[in-house]
Amino acid sequence: MNPVAKNLYPGVNAHLNSFLQVEEGAWRSFHAEHIVDLRRTLQGSLPAGYVAVSEQSLQITAIADDESRRERRRTTPDVAIFLSRGWQQPTAGEGVRLSVPTMTLDLAESLDELTDEDLLSGILIYQLGEGGALGRPVTRFELLSPANKPGGSGYVQYEAKKRETLRSGLRLVEIDYLHHSAPVLPTLPRYHRGEAGAFPYTVAIHDPRPSFDQGKVYVYGIAVDAPIPSLPVPLAGADQVQVDFAAAYAATFDSSPFVAFAVDYSREPLALDRFVPEDRARIQAILVGIRQGGAAP
Repeated sequence: MNPVAKNLYPGVNAHLNSFLQVEEGAWRSFHAEHIVDLRRTLQGSLPAGYVAVSEQSLQITAIADDESRRERRRTTPDVAIFLSRGWQQPTAGEGVRLSVPTMTLDLAESLDELTDEDLLSGILIYQLGEGGALGRPVTRFELLSPANKPGGSGYVQYEAKKRETLRSGLRLVEIDYLHHSAPVLPTLPRYHRGEAGAFPYTVAIHDPRPSFDQGKVYVYGIAVDAPIPSLPVPLAGADQVQVDFAAAYAATFDSSPFVAFAVDYSREPLALDRFVPEDRARIQAILVGIRQGGAAP
């Protein structure tokens, strides 16, 4: 088959995704590229008064109104959406299509328990000064890496920063395409252990409003033979942005340097046994359709 393949899966490409989790260092490259494409997709959909900014790591900058008490605490998001100062907040957009989450969790119960020694210092979030080009951050996106997941080298730190971020009122979107490892939400069924009701890929939208204790997490499971959904993501007040996660993924796939040698539909994906038996059958059915007609069934 053509070594420069197109994504012929309905959604996440199992060939490329498996390769990225098996080949050392490959996920880091994909992560960096996908954040750029996600930011561009977001910026093209945001309502007036918002801007999406890429960051190198989980960062929230806190600046006090009184310059003599300026304080910066850094924990940095992959992508942050900022609200421009000096504009009037619009009403919620019309015509936003509804999506139904696979599972809805209580926010406070969705986080792993940490000891006092694990917790980091608090995060203060303010709007930037009058002369600043950016306003206050309202929503954060995280594309999870293996280090962020349970057992990873940065898991405890990530969970601590996540808890602090949500307690500050910032909305959080977690994208998890890593089916080889446990989910960061401890109450979700574990796909890598074959637990019932688990999905290989998820997008979890955390909304700590009206308060952290009353907030919710809306989890959208994505099957191996399902499209990546377009989902409503909360902004300030009643504002939302409909995020086309599939478009961002397609852009990264099409430009990925790994596709040429990682995606060969004449062969099965690497580490096919890391998918549950039902999904192995679905993947094999997709491959039959591709080989026979050039597209997934």
